[in-house]
Formats: sequence, C-alpha cells, structure tokens
Amino acid sequence: MSLLTVPTRTDQRGVRHYDVSLPVDLVDMLRSTVRERGAHPAFVTDGGGLTWTETGAEVEALARRLAGAGVRPGDRVAVLAGNGLPFTTAVFAVWAAGAIAVPLNFRLTAGDLGGLLSDSGARLLLVGPGLEQLAADSVAQCGAPPEVAHADGAGRLLVGGAEGGLPDRTPGGDAPAAVMYTSGTTGRPKGVVISHGNALQNAVTCTSVIGRGPDDVELVMVPQFNITGLCSQTVPVALLGATAYLLDGFDAARALDAVGEHGCTSTVGAPTMWWRMLEQSDEHGRDELTGLRLALFGGAPMPTALLQRMHDAMPDATLGNGFGMTETCSMLTYVGGDDVLRMPHSVGRPLPLTELRLLRPGTDQEAGDGEIGEIVVRGAQVALGYWTGDGIVPLTDTEGWISTGDAAVLEDGFVVLRDRLKDVIKRGGESVFSFEVENVLYQHSGVLDAAVVGVPDEQYGERVVAHVVAKPGSDLTSEGVRAFCRDHLAHFKVPSVVEIREELPRNPGGKVVKSALRSAPTS
Repeated sequence: MSLLTVPTRTDQRGVRHYDVSLPVDLVDMLRSTVRERGAHPAFVTDGGGLTWTETGAEVEALARRLAGAGVRPGDRVAVLAGNGLPFTTAVFAVWAAGAIAVPLNFRLTAGDLGGLLSDSGARLLLVGPGLEQLAADSVAQCGAPPEVAHADGAGRLLVGGAEGGLPDRTPGGDAPAAVMYTSGTTGRPKGVVISHGNALQNAVTCTSVIGRGPDDVELVMVPQFNITGLCSQTVPVALLGATAYLLDGFDAARALDAVGEHGCTSTVGAPTMWWRMLEQSDEHGRDELTGLRLALFGGAPMPTALLQRMHDAMPDATLGNGFGMTETCSMLTYVGGDDVLRMPHSVGRPLPLTELRLLRPGTDQEAGDGEIGEIVVRGAQVALGYWTGDGIVPLTDTEGWISTGDAAVLEDGFVVLRDRLKDVIKRGGESVFSFEVENVLYQHSGVLDAAVVGVPDEQYGERVVAHVVAKPGSDLTSEGVRAFCRDHLAHFKVPSVVEIREELPRNPGGKVVKSALRSAPTS
C-alpha cells in the first residue's frame, strides 16, 4: 500500500508543508468542526459522551473560566489527568484562552512532576479525578507552586469560578500550543514546544496520508498526555469531526469491549497492547478485532511473530507502523498495508512532508548506499524548539534540519533502524533512558558498577535489563536492587531483570561495551 498522495509546498527555507486548506490554528479547527459536525458524536467514555456542539460549549465555558482565573495568552497551564473528557476539554480550553498546554505524565513520581512544573513556569495546574494526592505532592516539590484547580464530581474544572473575556484573535499557526516533556541525551527533562501549525500538519499525516475519515471511530488507548495520544489521535479526530472513544487506563478486555460496543474502526497501540489484546482474544474466543480497519503501532520494536498474529487476527485491516519523535510532533515515516508484511523490519518511507537524509554520524557527509547513517530530517511538523526560562531555543539548524540520534539504512527507499545513538530503551511505548536508571543504581549502597540495556521482549517490545557489580563484602541480591529501583523510579523504568556480574565488559577507552550486554543471556 503506497502512501496516499498529498501535495506539498516549500517555504523560504525549503521546508515542506502540506499544500491543503487548513484552519488557522487548533482553536479555529475546533470551532470549524463544531459548526460543520455539531450533532455528530465527538468524545465518548464509559461515563458518557459529548457531541461536537457540546464539546464546543464545554471548551468555550472552561476557557472563559480560565480567563477569569487570570490565565492570559502565552501563560502555561499544566494538565494532570487520565484519558477522558476532563483532559480533552482542558487542553482545548487552554488553547481557546490563548495559553500553552503542558500535559503531564501522571505515571511519573511527584519529584519528577514538581521539576516539570517548575521548569514550565505553569501558572495553573488542572487536576483530573483521582490524581489529587499526586498533584498535592508534586506541587509541594515545585520551586514556584502554581495555583491548583481540581475537577468536580462531574469532571468539570473551575466550576463556579469567575469568567473572563477571550482573546479577540485566535493564536495563529506559529504560536506555541503545548510544551510536551521528553528527555534529552543527558536524560534531563526537556520541554518540546509544539506549535499550532506543527499539530495541524501532523494531523494531515494522520488523516489524509494514512487514510482516516470523518466516519471513523478512533479508540484512544495510549495516554493522551503522550505526543501520539494528543497529536496523532485527539487532534486528527477533531480535524475530521470524527469520533473518539477515550479509554482511561489500558486494559485488554476493556479495549476489546470498546471496539465491539462502540464500533471502533481505528486505533494505535504499542506492541505490548496488541500482544495483550491478542492474548485476550485467543484465550476467550473473542472476535472484536475484526471490526478494525486501521490497526496502527509504534513506540517500540514490533516482533515479527506478533505482527503475523495481528495479520491473522485482522486479515482485512490495514496494519501500519509509524516512526517519529516528540520533537517532530510525532510522525516522520510510515509503512502500511502489504508493505508492513513485506518489510516488517522497516519503519516505512518518509512522509510527503518529511525530507530525510542519512549522514555519517558526527559529520555532514551523506552516508553511502547500504551504509548506516544518522537520520536527519526537516518538515513543517518539526517543533519550534525547547522550552527554557529564557525563551524557546531552536532545535534545528538554520535550514530547518534536526538530527534524530537514530542510526538507520535505506532499503529500496524504506528506513530500517539499526540502533539508537542515545541508548533509549522503548518499553511498551514508553522511553527509558539507560543512564537515568544507572544513576539510581549507583545510589544503592551495595552497587559498585552498573550498566542498563534494552533487550527484545515479545510483550513489551523491549525490556529493561540491568547489569550490576556488587561492592566487595556487600550482600547484593537481584530482588533487593529491583525493590530499591521501585522506590526511586516510575514503574516502567524499573529493570525487569537484574544480573549480578563480577565485572562489566569495557573497551580500551574504559567505556562499557553495551552490545555485549545486549547479547548476553539473562536469567
């Protein structure tokens, strides 16, 4: 299956944009959809749903309450909530108020969240149901605590608060829409600034290029705070005026229920999600997956055996794999349909929007045919930059190119990843930086040396494996090390296996040879 043809144009720097009619920004997008698709179901949850007209009314009302609470254009408003109506209306309302949304990962520790609140300079923290204590603990560790607003029993925010006027104009395509936190090469959190235009360009990829339509029902089972859940599912649904079923917390049985009961036709999931749904289907003889026409994945390596199971379970569905990063507002390449099975080891071809080069790492020289090179890209989906206290720092060079840190080769125009230059472990759709886990391991009183790698895993794509050397005389155990990590790391960063070794393999320069650890047997 070829990528659907969408015309592009280039700007003065030579950066490609989709040459299609688009709203001015995300605020204009929602208002247009409300006008054109008003009675159509918009966002649905287990507790009920909203039409597009109702969504527009809820967003407008909350935006006025945000203004009444003192939120002004350019202010950062953090959102701590699970998938659902509170998160969705909050983010759109922040945009309608002219402010910048800061979606927060509720799986992080309070210490991590406190640091992100401080870094973003959020004026206000909007908190969804069930996260009140985490919010309180996070704010307590924030250098300059924001004001906090909790959702009421119906999931509404700032109910009864004063209302203010909204900006005379919508923000515009070049304005910042969100600060999406990820981690850089050092593992320190970085706030990637996504513009309204970035999100709209990526939404065209997720609709016109991949093939979603206004009659689709999108199952959103990855977190909405994630770049995929927000920019590659929620925003595209709003651009189309389609319907989204928002699953609050992934559970395979509930996901299958949603597909069957709500007629879901498309979804995106990490390999571990697909593995669990297939296991549930096989174990209980369920056939809901046959109702999907688009079954997309990404966020972690997809085992070939799992891909074949997906095809066998959904022979009429289009399978698709997308590759990208937060800094590119999600997608850079895509492979779908027959090409997925023909090129299962590939993450696809560059999107019409994406200009992609392979450079010899550390140089500006093009890699030769069949030679591994670092992926560098440019396109209108590339983010504005990184958020800092002194403003937005560009993440591209003067011509718009960004280095991804991923090494790859090209096979017949398809990108085949070979390694991650930054040692990022992709576990179940979450990124785990080995050095971050290593830093925690080194804090253990019994650990002398440590190295962390990702190894293939059928369920999670990759699992986190730690190799440690005990200090002489210490009584170090694998379970003791894992328990220590559980006290200091988010659960998905905790090593699933801890191997205690006499020494770590090192090269003559003293660096750990991680390739030897990746291939080493584990218990």
